[in-house]
Amino acid sequence: MTGPHELPYPGALDAVKKIENALAERDAAREASESELDAARAEAGRLLSEARAAGTRAGAERRRALLARAESDAELIRSAGDAEAEKIGGRMSAERDALAAAFMALVLNEEP
Repeated sequence: MTGPHELPYPGALDAVKKIENALAERDAAREASESELDAARAEAGRLLSEARAAGTRAGAERRRALLARAESDAELIRSAGDAEAEKIGGRMSAERDALAAAFMALVLNEEP
């Protein structure tokens, strides 16, 4: 029989201490893993934020490049259009002059 201050079987106190240590280690491991998980989440958030900013910058740079190329293309089209209009205008002027000369010759020859 056990005394009033003795445990019912030998080693029970050691077993309880081992269980308490195991629980404490489990809790410490959980806290450490939660801390690491929080740090990983923060790092992922930072990387995502940087990626979004980089994407925004890349998009803006691409937009600027596309606009510059479009403006260059538009200038080339305007220049070609102006040259074509000048060419047509010169041809129309020459045809108008030729038509006016033919008309004048016709009018002058028909009058008595």
